[in-house]
Amino acid sequence: MPTFRKYAFPNEATFTALPVPQGFAVPLGEIEGTYCVDILWDAEPHSDYLPFECWPPPVGVHTFLGWDDQYGKDYTERDDVSNTLNED
Repeated sequence: MPTFRKYAFPNEATFTALPVPQGFAVPLGEIEGTYCVDILWDAEPHSDYLPFECWPPPVGVHTFLGWDDQYGKDYTERDDVSNTLNED
C-alpha cells in the first residue's frame, strides 16, 4: 500500500545521496533550516530515510491529493513523537 511521509534533511546533498525513492517525491526546499521533501512511496518507506522522517501537524505546507486522511491517521498513531515539528 502506498505511504505518505515527510522528511527534513540537513541539506539537499544528504537527500540526493540516498537511494532514489520508489514513488513520487516533491522537494519543498528549505523550511526552518532543513531541506524538506514529501514522498508518496509505492509501498513502505525505505529504511535509509527513517532518520530524516518528521511529523509536522497535518498536513503541513504540502499534501498529495487524497492522502490527507492517511497522513493524519499515521500522525496520531505513530510511536515515536520525538520528530514532531511545529507543535506548541
